[in-house]
This record gives sequence, C-alpha cells and structure tokens, in this order.
Amino acid sequence: MIKAFVFAALSALSFNLLAAAPATPEAEEKVYELEFETDSNWTSIEIRDDAVFVNAPAGESMNITAKDGLRSFTISPKKIHLRSRTRGLVNMNLYVKTKNNVLGLTICKGSPSSFTQIKSEQAKQKNDLKEKDHCEPAALVLKLF
Repeated sequence: MIKAFVFAALSALSFNLLAAAPATPEAEEKVYELEFETDSNWTSIEIRDDAVFVNAPAGESMNITAKDGLRSFTISPKKIHLRSRTRGLVNMNLYVKTKNNVLGLTICKGSPSSFTQIKSEQAKQKNDLKEKDHCEPAALVLKLF
C-alpha cells in the first residue's frame, strides 16, 4: 500500500515537472559582428528591438578608423553616436547580441550629401537620402542558420 502511494506521488510530481518545462526551447542569444562606415560629420545607429550593442567577445577586438579623427564617440546598449572632426571616412566594427536573425535599426546622418552604411554577413543597409539630419528605419538580416 505504501509503495503504491509513493509511486503515485512520484508520478504526479514528475508529471507536474514535465508540464512546467517549456515545450519549445528558448532562442539562444548570439553575438554578431557588424561593419559600419560613414562619411558624415555625425551619425547615429539605434536598435529598435530587444538586441543590444556589446563589447567584443574574447579573442576579438573593436576597431575604429577615422580619416580626420573623431570629436566624440558614445556607445550604449541601444545606441551609438559619433561625431567626426570633418566629413572624412570613418570605419568601425560593432558587436550586437540578439536572439533574432533580423535586427531593426534606425540609421541617422548629419549631411545631405553623405552616407551611413551598416553591413552584416547577409545584408547591407545604406542611408544616402539627400535630406539633412535624416533618420531612416532599416532592417538588417543577420547570419542565417
């Protein structure tokens, strides 16, 4: 009788544990490298979804090359803003952590005749519209599996 009771209790407990476990596994957050280039005197990139900018993973590095130098560079989990000394070319690589394969961005630039471009392994988005201080929504496809 006691064996039957213990068996029934253990069966109920294991059923409750299985029911509490998620049916589908959560998407794993991954770190992706992006390439950024602009010739604008200022530019910003803002993430519109749950992704965040992160430091370079172990063994990797973040590099910034500015032809005529930078006045300021600010990076937060959701936004990057840089201001260069002149309209010289600026290149850098960035890292973003996300669960998704598509990254929603808002790309802004400060001069009508300039461009701001961001690339992943799969896609490229370029803001080269002829409007000053224009911000353009963009979606960047990240490495697909």
